[in-house]
Amino acid sequence: MATVGGAFAIGGATAVPDARITVGAVGASPGDPTVGERTALNVTVSNSGGSDAAANVTEVRVRDADGEVLDSVSGVGALSAGDSLDATLWTTFDEPGEKRLTVEAVANQSTSGEFVTVSRDTVLDVRPTRVALDLRTRALDPEDLRSDDGGENPTADLGVGGIQGIFGGGGGLDTGDDAQGESPPIADSPVEVTVVNTGTTTADRVSLRAVGTAVDGDGDAAEETVSVGPFVVEDVAPGEERRVIVDLGPLDRRSAVTVTAAFRADTDRFDDRGADRTAESTVTYPVREASPTVTDVTLRETADGVVVDANLGNAGTGEMTGTIVSVGDAPGVAPTPDGGEYFVGTLGASDFVGFDLTTAVNASTAEAIPVRISYTERGVRYTETLNVAGPESDGDDDEAGGTLGRIGTSGMGASGAVASGLALVGLAGAVGVAVRTGRIGGSTGRRRDGSAP
Repeated sequence: MATVGGAFAIGGATAVPDARITVGAVGASPGDPTVGERTALNVTVSNSGGSDAAANVTEVRVRDADGEVLDSVSGVGALSAGDSLDATLWTTFDEPGEKRLTVEAVANQSTSGEFVTVSRDTVLDVRPTRVALDLRTRALDPEDLRSDDGGENPTADLGVGGIQGIFGGGGGLDTGDDAQGESPPIADSPVEVTVVNTGTTTADRVSLRAVGTAVDGDGDAAEETVSVGPFVVEDVAPGEERRVIVDLGPLDRRSAVTVTAAFRADTDRFDDRGADRTAESTVTYPVREASPTVTDVTLRETADGVVVDANLGNAGTGEMTGTIVSVGDAPGVAPTPDGGEYFVGTLGASDFVGFDLTTAVNASTAEAIPVRISYTERGVRYTETLNVAGPESDGDDDEAGGTLGRIGTSGMGASGAVASGLALVGLAGAVGVAVRTGRIGGSTGRRRDGSAP
């Protein structure tokens, strides 16, 4: 038996074998394997069309640089002149780096019965194993999932492509019509989740779970508000990503939501390892995009008390609806029965509206007048308190038993109010769905009873 690398074998010193066997280029799958990853070597063995004899391929094998046989297949098949056949060999690598392999094919000629062996070398670059899954989350508005004509469209206004599906929640998979013939929101509280494989091996058995806890104005965690999942996502190959929408269901409190992806590396399956690897990302839902601010404050004294005359502005990008401005609780401050609350209504991004509140103030004890702003954004009720400087005492208040301090008729400025507190309250009847209404009022507001200011 004689051996020739690459093309066909030569029996003896000068004789050309009747069967001219060749091994084609070796294809590796994956082409850039990692340490521990099972790698397939796809081999094509051919009998040249100019051969004078058929051949029976008895074995195809692969050796490492030290000559050790890593894998072999036997009884591969018979080849007439001009025919070819395929074989697959398997191997793994314990260390990264350049690996030189030799694939050999052994054939028995039909005319002489002589065995010939042909071979071909191939070089693979083995990468170190890196298991890494990156999880990215983005809070969406339910309106983001609707097309311009009002229909349901999960990719309508997301600005990205490749949304693979919508999972979970109260209305996550409901695409039918309601009793009034209107399509319900496709999701109550949608969060876009992007799973990115930044490693060198496939992440499989990927599943997502979302757990949320209520967050108050000081950022302290409260009770659990949502728990959905697990939801199965397709396997993610190295460099690939999957985008899905997870519906958190009805939420009436702002929540810190942690999305966890459980998965295993492709190489883990050979070690009988379960999907115990994890990646996490946290998002606040809903995102509070409105930002109330009080400016141009003037205090003036009237027979009914101190009037706080100011502008309420929205410095954020979200819409404030059902907005009410009122006098908060503080030492030496009490709202009057008729002037302590002002109904603003809807305030869009960069809008402002004037308001006035009347309060009784004991200037000797009142350091500030709290202005409380209650509004709704994306189905969640917020109450924020901003403080404006109170009137200065005229020095006679202690003797007068704590009466109202005197204020100049021109008033006093108190712009640049500082937020002192924030509370979240559930909004009945509009849970988890953004409220979108027309603008109420203009540059002036209306009192809660609907009368003009």
